[in-house]
Order: sequence, then structure tokens, then C-alpha cells
Amino acid sequence: MQYEIKEFLDYLTSERGLSTNTSLAYAQDLEQLVQFCIIYKRSMLEASQKDLRDFVAYLRKQDLTPRTIARKISTLKQFYKFLLRENKIQNDPADLLSIVQKTKRLPKHLTIEEIFNLIAAAEGNTELELRDRALLEMWYATGARVSELSQLTISQLDFDEKVVKIRGKGGKERIVPLSEDSVHWAKKYQEIRHQWLLQHNLKDTKTFFLTRLGKAYSRQGIWKLVKKYAKRANISRKVWPHMIRHSFATHVLRGGADLRAVQELLGHKSISTTEIYTHLAIENLKTMQLKYHPRD
Repeated sequence: MQYEIKEFLDYLTSERGLSTNTSLAYAQDLEQLVQFCIIYKRSMLEASQKDLRDFVAYLRKQDLTPRTIARKISTLKQFYKFLLRENKIQNDPADLLSIVQKTKRLPKHLTIEEIFNLIAAAEGNTELELRDRALLEMWYATGARVSELSQLTISQLDFDEKVVKIRGKGGKERIVPLSEDSVHWAKKYQEIRHQWLLQHNLKDTKTFFLTRLGKAYSRQGIWKLVKKYAKRANISRKVWPHMIRHSFATHVLRGGADLRAVQELLGHKSISTTEIYTHLAIENLKTMQLKYHPRD
């Protein structure tokens, strides 16, 4: 069965263009099914609908969230659909497999005041603070993923046009506007960045956000940065990196952007991913209706 799984994973990366991280998540989901089949002496290729329902029940006992279980079911459905198409099985046991998810809540985010205070906590009085301010300004201006931010290159930035070309999941690119503040601080940091490279006699690197030693700023470094400035900004609740992205999406929607525009800005492949913010879009529609409808 491991051969069929490998074929499926190869199909995901080569034909559907999914990223390595996404493919790895599929592999981990299927590995759980493999372990379930070993423990309960089931056959993956000869699995019935009941077998897969038993597997879902097994997952629920692992204290997983409904969203995580739904993702694993999605993996099963795609895997068995692939096996059916490749004539590895005669019937698709996952075809009718479904799960009722709890109502999606708006992801935790910072208020506008909190995000402004967090960014301002990097005052820019030192070289490192100047870099941190540039990073935080650009992060909130674009709503980029942590990985997208840490891998950002100079060639992706266009300060004249005030845009950045972000490379997202699966290598897909999107163009996102930059704010005046993000451009201002990025230009100031660029001068410091050049000095760091000269000080250490390093060849120019493509990565934009660097450590003082001229190395790429890691995702772990960005995590520490968020915690540092959240504490300095006196934000008492727990703050983690993805909250910056959620804050960006929440604030632009409340500012009047529509869901499709936010989908493009965030780089979501499917609008269903962006729909966690649906009620904000509905709030905007109600506000516009009250403002512009002739009978109101």
C-alpha cells in the first residue's frame, strides 16, 4: 500500500502542483490510516465505507478538532478517488464520507489599536529595531504568511510602484500593494542591510530580511520578534505570528473590501478558505445597503 500512497503523493506534486509542505500533510494523514489498518487488521485497498467511518471515530478519540478531522477526511476522499481513477479499486468507499463541522469562528486577531501599538513598539532607534519595524510594517501591509515573509527577495519588491510580488503556496504569485509606511521603513532598512553585508564582506544575498550577520531571517526569528514586541506593546493576551495575517484580513474587510479581493490578497486558492471571514463581508453589505438603498 505504501507504493499507492507514493503514487498519490507524486500525483499531487507533479500534476496538481501542490507544495512540499502540503504534500507532507497528506502523507501524515494517510500514515494515520496505515497505522489504523495495522492495529485493527483492515485493508486500505479493500476498505469499506464502514471501515472508513470506524477510522473517523478513531480520529475523534484522538481529541482532534473538527477542522483537523475534516481535513483528514478530505485527504481520504482525494486518495480513494485517485485509486479509483487508476483502477486500483472498483468502488470508492470514501465517496459518501462526510463530517458536520462546528460553525467556523472568526480567527483570533488583534484590534487595530493593538496592531498599531505592536508595530510602533519597534521604534527604529537601533539598526535591529529598524529592520524589525520594516518587517512588521510590510507584514501588516500585505497579510503575508510567515514563510512568504522570511523568503521575500529584493527582486519581488517594487518601491516605485509600491507593490510586492509574493510567491505563495504551490509557487503561485500574487501582487499586493504596499502602504506608504511600509515603503518608507523598507527603504530605511535597505540602507542598513547593505551596510551589514559590507561589514561582513558577504556577497549580496537575494533574501530581503536578514540577520545582522547577513543570513536569512528565519521563521523562528519572526516568531520571537512577534512575542518581543507584543510584550513591549503591553498586549496581555497570547500573540502568535498568524494573528498578524488574520488581523490584516479582518481589518481590510471591516474597511470595506469584498471577500474576493481578500482572497486574492491572501493568496487563497479557494474562496472556501477565505469564507472564515464571511460574516464580516455580510456586515459590510448591510452597512452599504443602509447607506445607499433609497428606501432606508
